[in-house]
Amino acid sequence: MIKRYFSTLIERRPLAPLRLRRLGEAGVTAVEFALIAPVLFMLFMGIVEYGLAEAANMLLKHATYTAAREGRTGFSSENSTREETVRAIVRKEASLLMDADKLSIDSRRYTDFATMASPEPFIDANGNGIRDNGENYTDLNGNGQYDGAVAGIGGATQVVVYTVSYPWKFFTPLIGNLAGHDGVLTLTAKAVVQNEPYNTGSSGG
Repeated sequence: MIKRYFSTLIERRPLAPLRLRRLGEAGVTAVEFALIAPVLFMLFMGIVEYGLAEAANMLLKHATYTAAREGRTGFSSENSTREETVRAIVRKEASLLMDADKLSIDSRRYTDFATMASPEPFIDANGNGIRDNGENYTDLNGNGQYDGAVAGIGGATQVVVYTVSYPWKFFTPLIGNLAGHDGVLTLTAKAVVQNEPYNTGSSGG
C-alpha cells in the first residue's frame, strides 16, 4: 500500500509545473487585457461618437432642406413671419440630436441665379460679408435695386441660399484631436431654392 502511495505521488509530481505554467499564462493574459482594454474602449467610444456626428450631419441637412422647401412656398405659421416659420422648422427637426439654441441659421436672397455668380459690388461697412440695408452699392445694371446677397428669405421668384451650422462637440480624445480646436467640429448644411411666384409684388425678406 505504501508502495502504491509513493508511486501515485511520483506520477502526480510532473503535473505541478504544468499547472503553474497555465496559471502564469492566465496571469499574463489578464495583464495584457488590462493594458489593452482602455485603448479598445476608447476606440469603441470614438467609433460611436463618429457615428453620432454623421447622424447629426445627415439630420442637419434634412432639417435645412425641409425648411428651405417650406420657405419657398411663401407659407408662414399663424402669428409668425415667414422667416420665423423657417427657423422654427430647422430647430424642431434638428433638436432630435442637437441643442437648438446652438444652431446658426443664415439665409441670403438674390434676385436670380445670375446675380449669385456676379453680385454687384458694395461697401461692407460692418464687415459681415453681406450687404445690409443702407450700405452703398454700385448699380451696374441700373435697375434701382441691389443685385447680390441680401439677408432674408426673399420674395416671390427670388433665389435663397440657406446655411445652417452647428458646433458638434467630441468627448473622446481620439476623435476630438482630429476634429480641430477644442474637439469641436462645425457641421454645415446648405440649401439653394428659388421661391415660387406666390406673390409677384413681393421682394422682401
